Parts: sequence; C-alpha cells; structure tokens
Amino acid sequence: MTDGQIGLIREPDVGERRQEWGTVGDNELRLDREEAERVIDALSVDHAGSFNLFYLLRKHYWTAEGAEFHEVAEFLEDAYERVRSINDDLAVRIVELGGVPPNTPPTIQDHAEVHLEAEDLYDLRASLEGDLEGYATLVASMREHVGLAEELGDSGTGERLRDHLRELEADADEIEQMLEDDTLVREGALG
Repeated sequence: MTDGQIGLIREPDVGERRQEWGTVGDNELRLDREEAERVIDALSVDHAGSFNLFYLLRKHYWTAEGAEFHEVAEFLEDAYERVRSINDDLAVRIVELGGVPPNTPPTIQDHAEVHLEAEDLYDLRASLEGDLEGYATLVASMREHVGLAEELGDSGTGERLRDHLRELEADADEIEQMLEDDTLVREGALG
C-alpha cells in the first residue's frame, strides 16, 4: 500500500481536488447553502440506501433458483437496473445542489438505512422478503424527504423523489405479489 492509499480508498497522487467530501459549494439552483446542505444530507441517505438496495437485488438476481426462477430473475434484473438509475439520478442531484454524494463503501454504509444482507445464500422467499424490507425502508425515507425538499423551496428535488417513489412502490408491489404466490416455496418444503 502506498502513502496515497487508506485501506480500500486511494487518493490520487496528482491532480487538484475540486471539492472536499462533506462540504457544500455554490449551486445553480439558487437554493440557500444551508438549505441545500439539509437537502444534500437527506438525499445522501436515499442515495446510499438505493445503492444498497441495488446490491441486494443484483445478488438475488445472481442466485435466484426454484420453480419460478426465470420470472423472478427477469423481474430482479429489471428492478436492479431501475434502482441503479434512481441511484445515479440522486447522485447527480446532490452534485447540482453543491455537494458530493457518498461514493466509497464506508461513506455509503455510514449513510444507508437500507442494510446489506450477509454474504451467504438464502432461499428465494427469504431473499425477496429482505428486498421488500429494503424497498419499504427506502420508500419511507424518500417520502419524508419529499416534504423536506418542498419545505425548503426545492420543488425540483421533491418532484424527482415523487417520480422515483412511483417506480419503487410499483416494484415493491410486484415483490409482494410474488411472495403471495404459493409456488414460491422455501427450499426443502416439498421434500
């Protein structure tokens, strides 16, 4: 490890730092810096949570098995791509507001309310139940942040979050329907 590395994180040996992590610069949205900072803090939670939800969905896409493998895997692939798009959009909005989004494993985990699953493999029902919990956590957070953004005069962020909520809620509904399906059984339940 060189002097420019701290664990998993590398600091470039050359180049000029444009902005230090945790600071808020000017923004073109004409939002007061203190108000922008409050919105950035809220969006950082949603950004980190969507990052973790993306990883949960992707893991379960990789490891899905059972009678309904193809349908579930196809849904999970589409869902993780939608969540990744949401994650990117939230990061872009944080930058537009003058901030730096959480972007390393430690800062993402420090901000995330959606928790990752252990590295082990679990049956499909347990995996989907965990995904549904992740969706519920992220949706609750985003709903709260719609109100905060609008209270602070950032209707653009509020509108973005509402659009993302529609997508997340639709995917959560789909998972609930899968979990209601009697054919989605736990491994060993038929033996």
